[in-house]
Amino acid sequence: MLNELIEKRYSPYSFSDSQIEKETIYKLFDAARFSPSSYNEQPWRFIVASKANEETYNNILKSLVDANRDRAKQASVLILTIAQNEFSKNGKKNYHAEYDLGQAVAYLTLKATELDIYVHQMAGFSREKAVDLFNIPEGFTPITVMALGYINENDEDKIKQRKELSEIVFEKSFNK
Repeated sequence: MLNELIEKRYSPYSFSDSQIEKETIYKLFDAARFSPSSYNEQPWRFIVASKANEETYNNILKSLVDANRDRAKQASVLILTIAQNEFSKNGKKNYHAEYDLGQAVAYLTLKATELDIYVHQMAGFSREKAVDLFNIPEGFTPITVMALGYINENDEDKIKQRKELSEIVFEKSFNK
């Protein structure tokens, strides 16, 4: 089943008009919370907005660069991902927070794919705007915005181009 989900997953550039139910959205976050993290810190935070939550949805849209805003405004749900920069237990820098957030997003993405929900992740946004719009405190960094929705059946599937294993896996040293 997992391999099927990995192969099925892709990032669409358009979504259908169908809205994702709130209960379904929280199933995605439930999957994310089971992701592993350094010292079980769970440094991920999410600000989520469906189109029904117009103010938050529009604020996430405002943080995006123009090209991403045009794509994202079709999505049923927008999510701002945030990493906690320091460990809660001792205040030291958590150098793995963004990695751990990425794993949580991967878990969320696989659960979404299982439910026929597609995710388009975007790095093109203003962290500064996100901090201001959502009162994100010091010690937390906005990392990405995700657009979620059901597939637009009129949109043709994008073929995933992937590098060969020989380009990304090495045994002796880098590039060897």
